[in-house]
Amino acid sequence: MKLSDDLDPASITDAQSQAQPVTAETHEERSEKSYKAAAHNPGNTPEGRLHAAEKLAELHEERTGERIDPQYEASIGDAKAEERDRS
Repeated sequence: MKLSDDLDPASITDAQSQAQPVTAETHEERSEKSYKAAAHNPGNTPEGRLHAAEKLAELHEERTGERIDPQYEASIGDAKAEERDRS
């Protein structure tokens, strides 16, 4: 999934993430939750967010069988960083 031209990146929230919320009861779920947080963290470098999003996508697919787009997940962190920089 790609960000559409009419979607404002600053309006993206964790609720719009492709990865479903994780209750973090198993090691795999805790790892996935950690990578999701790192991918969405505006304090991380863009490269770090992308790396975390790639690991998130890999773990999520192994756990659920569903594929998610790492670029999209990393873009959530990019949007948060842009919003933070505007403040």
